[in-house]
Amino acid sequence: MSENEKQATRIDNSVYDVIDTGNPNPSRTYGDIDYSGFKIMTGRKKLEIPVSKEMLNEHIIERYLPKVFNDLSSNIYDYKHLFNVYAGKSNIQKKERKANPDKENSIVDERHPFFMVEFKKGYLYGNDTKYSCAESGSCTDELTFLSKYMTEQKKPRKNIDISEDVYIAGAGNRMILPRKNYAGMDVTKKAPFEIFNLEYTRSFIVYSSNYTHEMLFGGIITEIPSDIPEIPKYEIMIYDHKYSYRFSCNTLFPSINGAKFLSKQRHYIGYVPFSEWKINSARIGIVEVVESILDAANMISSNEVDNVIDYVNSILLVYNQKISKQSMDGVLENRAMQLNTTDPSRPADAKYLVNALNHGDVMQKYEALIKVAYSIVGVPQPTTQSTSGGDTGEARNLGGGWASASVVADNEEIMLKESEKNMLEICLAICIKHPSCPIKTLDITDIEINFNRNRNDNLLVKTQSLQNLYSMNVPKEISLNYVGISANSHEDAQAWDKADKEAKNNVVVTQKEETTEVEDEIEVTKE
Repeated sequence: MSENEKQATRIDNSVYDVIDTGNPNPSRTYGDIDYSGFKIMTGRKKLEIPVSKEMLNEHIIERYLPKVFNDLSSNIYDYKHLFNVYAGKSNIQKKERKANPDKENSIVDERHPFFMVEFKKGYLYGNDTKYSCAESGSCTDELTFLSKYMTEQKKPRKNIDISEDVYIAGAGNRMILPRKNYAGMDVTKKAPFEIFNLEYTRSFIVYSSNYTHEMLFGGIITEIPSDIPEIPKYEIMIYDHKYSYRFSCNTLFPSINGAKFLSKQRHYIGYVPFSEWKINSARIGIVEVVESILDAANMISSNEVDNVIDYVNSILLVYNQKISKQSMDGVLENRAMQLNTTDPSRPADAKYLVNALNHGDVMQKYEALIKVAYSIVGVPQPTTQSTSGGDTGEARNLGGGWASASVVADNEEIMLKESEKNMLEICLAICIKHPSCPIKTLDITDIEINFNRNRNDNLLVKTQSLQNLYSMNVPKEISLNYVGISANSHEDAQAWDKADKEAKNNVVVTQKEETTEVEDEIEVTKE
């Protein structure tokens, strides 16, 4: 067996159990939690190589795969940690009472990261994105087919799934490929493409490090059957804008070893069939931003419970009085004891030795930590004491964090729309090149992507403002933008205009009918 094979057999069959060989920070202990090897996270590393897409071929890709996988291993390490925090395996699980190991060690994990991620998923994608015509034109029919295709591909659920990776790890990967075996398929009902959400630990997207920062290629990692079960074998499928490449290797992380080029095949899409979803250029998720703050909140909650238990089990201190174990058992059973003072200068007494926290001060600090954490990521607090019964609806939204959540979501929508546009470009390219697809002229510039977040807060105030603007002859689209009641003010303004015209036409028709009836009555009277 070669040295490489021996090395491969020592690697866990699970290629993704990545070990962080570096130690970013020295071993340190905070409170009663051991943070040895704690890594400060600053987002996922963008995978870049110093080439342009015109230079790409199998030799260039094979040359840079070791660098790509070295950087990817760091991202996967971060992802696994952040997913564990989201799933409930946070640092509070390591809590110990080293000074008092015999005492109760309470662990309270409040699972705030889980709530934050789930809220973000529902807030942005609970009602899935809708497509509309960006400008007045004849794109409606083809856009209807595109919307049908997205429903057939279960895009609403897939958007929620990929947003989980985005909010946990800062990025998510999606692939779009032409549908296989489409012969005899009804292309008016079935999409000519397929959308795949890729596991973050089994996929990657590589960009150029030059000034264009263009997407060069994307890849998928798959474990395949091996002749020797103890030695894993992996296939790497890589797609650029012209070709798909197939590589194989025995080891991947922390660096690829022995990558072997197998074959390549031309594809007709014209794009790299990958789309990366993110909410900021640093690829920072919301979990890592608040992890240390929520660790402190969990520590406070856990120590509060410890303190309550310690208070209940306080030590009974007896002064100037002899007490036997039998007598003590009687005290615990009867919840009372009798004291006899034999020397007036040394009176008998009994007191509990209590070391209680000032719960008011502690909870004040706890609430401050929670408020900061929820404000940073733009999530309203589940419960809050920041509003009162006399507040207006606007004040309640501001105090409860909903106004902040809306501002943060508006910013995130810009990045997420860009990702969805990249996906739509690939989908349209596949549709246009399909011989039977009804989508032939629709362009990405014709499509407006609309997020359907709930905008019904203060609906009465908004509609009254809209009436005032309408009475002042402010254009309808501008009025809708001012009051913030519509997710797609352009299309809604057109629908409003159409409804207005129909209403006016109905009034004119009604008036004509009434006039005709009056004239007929006059004629009858004359006769």
